[in-house]
Amino acid sequence: MILLVLVFLPLLKCFAEENVTVPQDEYKCSLPDVTSIDDNLDITRFRSDFSKISEVKFPGLIGPLNERLICKIKCIDGNWVGPLCSTTADGRFQPILRECFYRDDYKLLSISFKNSSIEKETYFPHGSIVTSKCKHFGLYKLKGESQVRCENGEWSPKFPECVPTTLVTNFTGDAPPSIQYIIVSGSAVVEPSGELFVYPESTLWLDCIIPRVSGDPDWSWTQALGQHNAAWATDDGEKETHYRLTLTKMSARHSDQYTCTSSGGHTNTVIIKVVSVVCPPINVSSPRIRLFSQGWRLGHSVHFSCQPGYHLNGSAIVNCMGNGHWSALPPTCEETFCPMLRTLGPHLSLVEYNSSYGGRAVFQCSWGYRLVGAPGLECEFDGRWSGDIPHCIPIYCPNPIVPEKGRLLTQASTKNGKYAVGDLLIYGCDEGYHVLGEQSIVCTENGFWSHPPPFCLRPSEIRKADTIYIENTTLVHFED
Repeated sequence: MILLVLVFLPLLKCFAEENVTVPQDEYKCSLPDVTSIDDNLDITRFRSDFSKISEVKFPGLIGPLNERLICKIKCIDGNWVGPLCSTTADGRFQPILRECFYRDDYKLLSISFKNSSIEKETYFPHGSIVTSKCKHFGLYKLKGESQVRCENGEWSPKFPECVPTTLVTNFTGDAPPSIQYIIVSGSAVVEPSGELFVYPESTLWLDCIIPRVSGDPDWSWTQALGQHNAAWATDDGEKETHYRLTLTKMSARHSDQYTCTSSGGHTNTVIIKVVSVVCPPINVSSPRIRLFSQGWRLGHSVHFSCQPGYHLNGSAIVNCMGNGHWSALPPTCEETFCPMLRTLGPHLSLVEYNSSYGGRAVFQCSWGYRLVGAPGLECEFDGRWSGDIPHCIPIYCPNPIVPEKGRLLTQASTKNGKYAVGDLLIYGCDEGYHVLGEQSIVCTENGFWSHPPPFCLRPSEIRKADTIYIENTTLVHFED
């Protein structure tokens, strides 16, 4: 999509009242409907002199790689026409045709644009050419054109398909043969185009994978001068399925198209190019980032990691590609923080909080509530908390025991009839009976009543009595 420093409506009309003659010098465009991304730019200052303006130029960014263009709109017969854009200020300005929207619906395809991988849905300008390959080299056969072009809002031709091969179908059906490559010595890399680039002097095995019982397949190539050895593999687990083509000490003459044809006539093809490419060494200045390099030539990889407390922002592995550049820029190391804890319940609070690596979050519940879950979480190396956020549930005391000849003078405070922390119970006795024990008890935070229930006795029965409380049980001893 185009990002403009000034965003104009592409077509604005100026209308004159009926039967009114407008002088030619007044038949100009009015101020376009302008949105500025520059807060310091006062659009209104152009309004008074805008009748004298017939062309407006502005910078624009177009496409997923933010190509820089110079664009303009022109006032023609009272209408703003455009935008027209050019790659240079003095170049030819051409209309911007409709963009093509790429939907990430092709799960087996890997899409690239100007050697950059496209991994999300995006818009491409008219004329863009994107390259497709099957993600898993040799396991799928590309059916269709590998390159598609954006033609005024439509992709032409349609995106290709990836047809599963023998390994994917488990040797069932009429599937084309799978092809695998093994680097015996040297290095190689699969390019965004799907081609296999190999460094000179490397030795390579190409395995055509079909059941041996179905007959010998055939390896073929386009250069008549090429002579290569092909035979069934001898390793256990491979000798019944892997028909192997050996390419030794490869040079430019090995750059070719190699096709395996099964006895049933099904084919699969790989393109190999032998190129001598060395990528520039990667230097990182940050002490937090660590790297391990196989080397700097075609097919070599550099692996990155960060010191504890930091995480990679970017690719953990980059490969030296056939264009002499690394497959991605070196990553950076950013300090690891766990996500903010924004979903705390209404009765849950933090008594300690540190969201950096190794930090802790310690929780507590409001008065009258009990914590369910871990009382504390730790921020781990991958930026995730060590567990789920706990939650709080109300604390209730058990339903009180009502003594014989007694009754409760109060009710539970909750709507569900349960007794929450802080609830006060007051006991009373029937007429002719007196309370022996605590007449009022309270539900405490440990989920138990503050005292056991009392007894209701006649006054004649209340003599010298010792009341003993043992584990919420009332023992009453009477002396004769």
